[in-house]
Amino acid sequence: MKALQGVEGHVEWLEETSPTCDVGQVRIRVAAAGLNRADLLQRAGLYPPPPGASHVLGLECAGVISEVGPGSSWHIGDRVCALLAGGGMAEEVVVDARHVLPVPEGLSLSEAAALPEVYSTAWLNLFQLAGLKPGEKVLLHAGASGVGSAAIQLCKAFGSPCWVSVGSPERLAYCQALGAQGGVVRTDGIEGLRDFGPFDVILDPVGGNYAALDLKLLALDGRWVLIGLMGGRDAQLDLAQVLGKRIQLLGSTLRSRSDQFKAHLFSDLSQHVWPLFAEGRLSPQLAKTFPIKDAEAAFAELASNQISGKLVVVIDESLV
Repeated sequence: MKALQGVEGHVEWLEETSPTCDVGQVRIRVAAAGLNRADLLQRAGLYPPPPGASHVLGLECAGVISEVGPGSSWHIGDRVCALLAGGGMAEEVVVDARHVLPVPEGLSLSEAAALPEVYSTAWLNLFQLAGLKPGEKVLLHAGASGVGSAAIQLCKAFGSPCWVSVGSPERLAYCQALGAQGGVVRTDGIEGLRDFGPFDVILDPVGGNYAALDLKLLALDGRWVLIGLMGGRDAQLDLAQVLGKRIQLLGSTLRSRSDQFKAHLFSDLSQHVWPLFAEGRLSPQLAKTFPIKDAEAAFAELASNQISGKLVVVIDESLV
């Protein structure tokens, strides 16, 4: 098979050994794969896959099951999307059958490829880890990102008002159209978020230069979930605020979690989140698709930080 690999800071569509399909696994003929910031980091040599995971790029995909290993309830021909530790940007991928969900009714395979990583991340961090409850106020940094787009919709669906920080007025309007109450454009200064706080939960992929303000913005018993370091790894914090407000700082990653952890997460998504797509309360925010031959252009567009929603790379046009 062919697969997309990071080679010295760029990507190449290369021949790769096809994986075997074992007990409890399924093989998916990949139609499309979602593009995430982790892929940018891996291409640059800064985010190697976990031990045992494929070195092929791609943390999520959608396609059609072409082989079913013993012990799986899936069937050949099922249209599915999957969460991966790597390997999604390839002609086929083998994955734990528990990390697979059906394509929601009415969605294309390109749209479905934009779902697993961002909805898993948003659900895990807001609802499972932070324990978000209806009525609690949420701040989402990078609100127009793929994760931010999913998180806004989940907050609206489950009754928690949210605000965002974003990079432009257009992206703020995009977030408000999805359901955000309001927010700030970071070039105008994120101190303006004080007007909307305090917040019960902050979902933060920035860290670094946002950290000190996050502490000030959190309410009593607030939860600060750190999922990225786009603003750097170093921060100076007033620990008296952590004590005085009883703040919980939660560091969270998903890619390196165990298969069992991800299976539990996907079971939760199947029960609480996936039905909302059929009801029209959630939707994939697919900004743009690229054919696999233009993968380098897709990576450049994501790196530009001008995208609202998700980018997807199409592997097999005959399926999408």
